[in-house]
Amino acid sequence: MMNRNTLSIACFILAAAHARAQNPLAIPPALELDTFDLVIDEHTHEFYPGVVTDTYGINAPYLGPTLILHKGDTAHFRVHNELAEISGMHWNGMNVPPVFDGSPPRVIEPGDMWSVKYKVIDKASVYLYHPHTMDLIGAQVGKGAAGLIIVRDDEEAQLALPRDYGVDDFPLAVQDKKFSPTGQFVTSPYGDSILVNGTAHPYLDCPAQVVRLRLLNASPSRYYPFGFEGDVPFQVIASEGGLLAAPAPMTRIKLGSGERVELLVDLTGMEGDSLLLMSYGSELPMTDPGSNNILWESSSLNGIDFPILRIRVGPQTSNPITTIPTTLADVQPYPEASAARTRVKEITGNGMVGMGMFMLNGEGWDMDVINDTITLGNTEIWSYINHSNMAHPMTMHAGSFYILDRNGEPPAEWERGPKSVVNVDVGDTVRVIMRFADYTTDGWPLMYHCHNLMHINHMMWQFIIVDPTMTTASTTAQERPLVYPVPSSSQVRFNTTFPVLQLRVLDLSGREVLRAAGPKGTTGVIDIARLAPGKYIARFEGAERHAETMIVRE
Repeated sequence: MMNRNTLSIACFILAAAHARAQNPLAIPPALELDTFDLVIDEHTHEFYPGVVTDTYGINAPYLGPTLILHKGDTAHFRVHNELAEISGMHWNGMNVPPVFDGSPPRVIEPGDMWSVKYKVIDKASVYLYHPHTMDLIGAQVGKGAAGLIIVRDDEEAQLALPRDYGVDDFPLAVQDKKFSPTGQFVTSPYGDSILVNGTAHPYLDCPAQVVRLRLLNASPSRYYPFGFEGDVPFQVIASEGGLLAAPAPMTRIKLGSGERVELLVDLTGMEGDSLLLMSYGSELPMTDPGSNNILWESSSLNGIDFPILRIRVGPQTSNPITTIPTTLADVQPYPEASAARTRVKEITGNGMVGMGMFMLNGEGWDMDVINDTITLGNTEIWSYINHSNMAHPMTMHAGSFYILDRNGEPPAEWERGPKSVVNVDVGDTVRVIMRFADYTTDGWPLMYHCHNLMHINHMMWQFIIVDPTMTTASTTAQERPLVYPVPSSSQVRFNTTFPVLQLRVLDLSGREVLRAAGPKGTTGVIDIARLAPGKYIARFEGAERHAETMIVRE
C-alpha cells in the first residue's frame, strides 16, 4: 500500500519526467492497398534511450500500420506468422464472416500464412486488428502485436471533418506498461509507464484548427478518465462502431480496456499555446481497475491524475476545418420491440484485477461448450448484470450493438451510437440490443467476453448463428452435429446430442479414411492432421442413433 507521501513523490516524478523528456509522438504509417501483407514477428525497440526491449510487431518493431478500408470494398489480407509460437488475427469490432473472424480455435502455425477476404460492411470508424489466440491474447497484444483500422464511408465523407491522417487526424493508442529492471515487458494488470502509440512522454504538434483524435484505451486493465487540463472542452463524434447522431460536448470521458472514441478539439486561435491530455485517475471509483483500491495490485499511477500527451499548437494548414458540425450521422438504434428474445448474463466472482475468477451465469471458458445459439436475422437484447467486485468492459464479436439503458436510465449521449464494448460497473444492469442479420457461423463459433486482457482467457464464451431454414437430405440443422473449426489443419471439435461410440471419416466417394473410438460422451475431438486437404464426411455413431456432417481439411 502506498502512503500519501509516496503518491506525491510519484506524481512529482511523472510530471518532471514529462516536462523534461518530451518525445515526438509516433504516428503509425497509413496503408491503403488492394491486399495487405501483415507480418507478425519478433523485434526489439528502445522506448527509453539505451534500454532495449523485446517486442512483437506487425510490419514494424512495435504495433502495426493503420489500415485504411472503404465500406463496400472487399478487403484482402495475407497474415504471416513469423513468431516461434502460434498466433492469429482478429478484426476487433468489425462484422466479418465468422470463418475469417480469427477467434479461437483459429490458429496460424509458426511460419504459416492465412489468407483472409471479406466485404467491408461496417460504418466509418476506428477498429482494431490483433491476435485472438487462446491463452496468448494478452501476451501477444501486450508485446505489440496490434494495430488500427480506419473505415471510411460515403456518409462520413460528406461531413466537414478533419481526415488528413497525421496532419489534423491522429490515432492515440494509450497503454500503461510495466518494465523489469532489465527493460523487458512484465505481464501485469498495471504498468507504471505510459506509452502513446509506443512513445513515452509524447508531444504532438497540431495546427490551430479543429483536430480529430481517435482515442483508444489499449491497456490490459486500467480505466482512464480522459480530459484536458483546465477542463478544456471537446466533442465526442464517434464510438467503436460509427458516428453519433450529433457531437456530444464533454470535459471528461472514462474508457475501459478496448473502448474507442473519436474526439474533436477546437484549437482555433491557440497558435503558440499548448494543452495537456490527462488521465484523472483520482476520480475513479474503487470498483474500477486503476483506482487506488488497496485490496488490488498496486501501481504508482493508481488513483492519481497523470499526463498522457502534450499538444503543441502551431500554424493552421492551408485548408483548415474551423467549425464543428452540429449534426453527424443517421443513427437508428434497433427498436426494443423488435427483439425476438432477451438473454440475461450475470457476472459473478471476486478477486484482484489480475488474479480474479469471474463467471457468467456460473460458467467460464470451455471450448467444447456453445453457450448460446442465435437464429440468423434475429434481434436480441442482452442484459449484463454485474454482481462481482469490479467493473468489466464487455464485448461481443459480429459487429456493433446499441446500449438501451443503464440501470433503467438512457445511456449518456456519447454512448448512443453503435458500440462493440460496454462498461458494466459493479451493481450495474446494462441492456444492449444487437441484430444478427449477416452471417451464419458455419463451424466457426464467435465470442463474447470481458475485454480486460487479464480476464479474457477465462471470461470468454461462445455463440453460434444458425439458419433454421437450411436442411440436408438426412438431418435438419438443429440435429446436425456442431463441428469446429471448419476448415482445420489439425483437430476438429464436435458437439452432438447423443453419446458417440465410434467416429468415422469418409471421403466424398464414400471410402473410409479414418476410424476411431468415440468418447462415449457428446463432445470430443477428431484428429485430421494426417488427412489430405479436402472435404470429408464425419459420421458420429451411437448406440441407437447416428449423424453426419461435412468437415474440411485445409
